[in-house]
Amino acid sequence: MDISWSFVVDEAKSLDSIDGAEPASKVKHSDYTDTILQSLSDKISDNYDHIIKTCVMPHIGETHGLKMREIRIITCMELHDVPLSPSHIADLVRYDPATVTRAMSRLVKADMVLRERAQKDTRIVTFTLTDTGRALLSLYDTRVRTVFTTLEGMMEKSLSLDEQAEFLTTVYKVNKRSRIMRDNAALLRKAMDTKSKEDIPLFLAAAS
Repeated sequence: MDISWSFVVDEAKSLDSIDGAEPASKVKHSDYTDTILQSLSDKISDNYDHIIKTCVMPHIGETHGLKMREIRIITCMELHDVPLSPSHIADLVRYDPATVTRAMSRLVKADMVLRERAQKDTRIVTFTLTDTGRALLSLYDTRVRTVFTTLEGMMEKSLSLDEQAEFLTTVYKVNKRSRIMRDNAALLRKAMDTKSKEDIPLFLAAAS
């Protein structure tokens, strides 16, 4: 390990051993699964955002004034590697349409993405990554890997590759479950708006 990291690593391990435990819960986790999942996902997202803001973004060179929001969008575009419409992007990254429109304008101006008209329907605008966008993503990806590998090494106990794979599999399942629940929430809201409380269970049973 680089000697410049030695003090930071020792300090991190010390903090990990002192403050690593979560406060004891007074309730059964199984009784509050969805509430806990929401709370943990918010915490995990906040932790990752903090790391990326402080250790990644300041060190990837010229970003043309782009922020995490724009970087997240072009990362999503790279993962899918097909032309995406603004509505697809908004759905994938869960940003409102107005936010996506502003972000795409900045990305086009910075030559990170190319705006085109769909061949089958010219009313539809799609976006693809440019070589400049891919080059920035390459720098970003390299920095992310370096930072998170270093942070992983600073922990007394980290996840094994098998544990990481198992964790990701579970997260994908939770994400799919929450997405289905979100879609079904439209049915539930409709039932609540149009039917009596007595009819709601019957309506949901019929809808499923």
